[in-house]
Amino acid sequence: MSAPLPTAQQLEERALAYLQRRETPAWTEADQAELDAWIDASTAHRVTWLRMQQGWQRVDRLASLRSPQLRQPVRAAWRFGTRRQVALAASLCLAVLGGLLLVQQGIGPFDQRYRTDVGGHQTVPLKDGSRVELNTDTRLRAAVTEQAREVWLEQGEAYFDIAKDPHKPFIVHAGERRIVVLGTRFSVRRDGPRVEVAVAEGKVRVETPRAAKPIPPAIATGGDVVIAEAESVLVAAASPQRVDSELAWRHGLLVFDKVTLADAAREFNRYNRKQIVVVDTLAGDTRISGSFDAANVEAFSRLLERAYGLRIADHGERIAISN
Repeated sequence: MSAPLPTAQQLEERALAYLQRRETPAWTEADQAELDAWIDASTAHRVTWLRMQQGWQRVDRLASLRSPQLRQPVRAAWRFGTRRQVALAASLCLAVLGGLLLVQQGIGPFDQRYRTDVGGHQTVPLKDGSRVELNTDTRLRAAVTEQAREVWLEQGEAYFDIAKDPHKPFIVHAGERRIVVLGTRFSVRRDGPRVEVAVAEGKVRVETPRAAKPIPPAIATGGDVVIAEAESVLVAAASPQRVDSELAWRHGLLVFDKVTLADAAREFNRYNRKQIVVVDTLAGDTRISGSFDAANVEAFSRLLERAYGLRIADHGERIAISN
């Protein structure tokens, strides 16, 4: 039986222990070789090291600018504390300094925020040459620097075309999930705790770093779809056609293959302020297939009336559909 994967906290404590030892005169070339080997052992190690190193550099820089006294308790824990104490001191100091940044600037110094309204669609370039397309009603924060490349999908759906950089993995945080890539094209959709990843090209790794029990990362390649919810992560070896359907929103389309009208209505409602209300279960269970203009809910309802004989009642802000 293989050993359990280390948790995110264990990785952070290990990185902080190396940072602590490196500050002392006893640090040797052998210690540096050990650190280099640990960093190269996995992408998770490299990402943790870059994040913690950047955090400590920011602590020093901001603390010296704002209050020299703020750095003293952190340095004391750095030199004399246990790993857990060091981690706690780092968390507290970063929280304090992070709060100062939020008050003064609204977001971190390297962060950029993007959002779309209901029915909106926006393509944004990132500093590393990557591109992100935001779907309807989406909020995303990006921090792309010389040290790391990370984005946080706070709500909605986005398509990523990632520039390759073997030294800096690109990380997408979506709820409890973390998607790690080097260079590829894929989409991430977040519906509360549910995360869906569709890979158009390349390879991605979907991790659950803060799960109550270790969950092995899911590896997906072009044509695969990953669905993650609660403690479950499913990798479906999908056809390129299914991924194309998943990404049809990039062209303003919704593509359905024998989905229920209830599910189709929920998809249309993501793109339109005029909402579809399915009145009864019999109508909701009707199976729908085809390609539809995501922004034209009236045309969709007329097709339902003609093809299935369903009753359509337009009430201005909503369309009621019944059998």
